[in-house]
Amino acid sequence: MSIGRPEVKKFIIAEVPIEKAFDAWTEGNHLAQWYCDKVSGWPGLGSKITMTWERFGYNSKYIISEIKPPTKIVYKAIIPGLGTQTITVSIRNYGMGSRIEVVETGPGAEGAEGAGDANSGWMMSMAALKIYLEKYWGRHRRNFFALTGSGYEKKQLMRYYQSEDGLASWLTDSGTIPDDIGEPVNLVLRTGKTVTGKVLVVTDHELIISWDEIQGYIEMKSFEVNSDRKAICIRGSSFDENLSADALKEIEGEMSKALGRLHDALLAENS
Repeated sequence: MSIGRPEVKKFIIAEVPIEKAFDAWTEGNHLAQWYCDKVSGWPGLGSKITMTWERFGYNSKYIISEIKPPTKIVYKAIIPGLGTQTITVSIRNYGMGSRIEVVETGPGAEGAEGAGDANSGWMMSMAALKIYLEKYWGRHRRNFFALTGSGYEKKQLMRYYQSEDGLASWLTDSGTIPDDIGEPVNLVLRTGKTVTGKVLVVTDHELIISWDEIQGYIEMKSFEVNSDRKAICIRGSSFDENLSADALKEIEGEMSKALGRLHDALLAENS
């Protein structure tokens, strides 16, 4: 890392060929199944790519400054008033699979304002990439989403996201979420639905677990712009083509109500 260029660096090992990993980072129809919601543009040297996160009302425009199939791609974006964000993806053979590394430099990276979110955000995104590559490749995802402003401290929030008592105060009738990747998860929600899966990743203020019943995963997230502007979020994805639109809408409604209960619990504790 060069002086004055803060960075975040994360990697995963996936049991897929490097060509598949490269496609997941370059083809819009694959990027939209694990990273953003929509992609426009063509992945060629010097071309422009727009990635959109529809529920956040946000898009980012990148230029592909370097591309070496199937081992490397570099995205660059100008962040107004802040500088240039660079995302470098390197892929190499690792045993029978691939080692996939992402390095982000510039605004929001390690050591810069917002670095905590970038560090955790890449851990979450890389976990979503791994499960897409290994389990749901080529399938279309549909999402549910709930977001609300709420004050919290990170350790406090993770107690609500992981411990039996914490989860029971807003989401579940029973169950816990362990710390370690690969540990089993068995939750019974207040609605009677079950969440069976595994821990995909746990950071210091977010987590993602697989949800086998909907052939997908659920994320418990949080965002901090500054000490006075914080939000909590439940987001998830299903790759199950047999899950009806009404069933997915029902899950979103249930998660929205649950997030309201979490907001109230945090507010009461912090008052």
